[in-house]
Amino acid sequence: MIGFTIAYIRKVNKSIKESQVEVSDKELLEFINSQPDKIINRAAIREEFGLTKFDAGGRLRHFFNNGLLRMLTTSNGMKRYYTLAKPIDKSYDVALTDDPFMTVEDLMLIFRHNDYQVTMQELILCTGLPIKVIVEEMKYFEKEGVVKRLLLSNLGSYYHQKHYSLNEPYRSNPESYMKLQDANFELKEIYEHVRKV
Repeated sequence: MIGFTIAYIRKVNKSIKESQVEVSDKELLEFINSQPDKIINRAAIREEFGLTKFDAGGRLRHFFNNGLLRMLTTSNGMKRYYTLAKPIDKSYDVALTDDPFMTVEDLMLIFRHNDYQVTMQELILCTGLPIKVIVEEMKYFEKEGVVKRLLLSNLGSYYHQKHYSLNEPYRSNPESYMKLQDANFELKEIYEHVRKV
């Protein structure tokens, strides 16, 4: 049983990585937001992007597990639909660095653009990076004491929407901490490692 579970998890992770070629996490968020009622199901994603049934379902579960979506079901509980956990209500065009990963400077600019509190959704929309990369980079920032992770609990749900805010002294004076080159070197290594896995 444990071997089957491990094999299934590996298959799901491989599916999520490979389906990024067809549609990025950012594009998928924007597609959901473009729907008239902001509601999506697996079939709509398959039709729009040509993903397999397994890949489309895996991406929606991955979004749900990371607090980006809320799940809706039909009255008989037989069909699942998803909607954004938080509306996309503004532009996320932030002038970031040219690095393919999220630098310290990028992080400070993203916080400033979002009134110093960000969610996974805002990080994806601002950077275009996949969830997997952002999760690892934010773990690094949390370990280094730059940010704190706050969980918005939904009653009756195991999954939480993650919010991040800056710790002091970064919160009071973020411009002073834009150029931490040692941290950027480590972030580049994290990015390269995650992209290989």
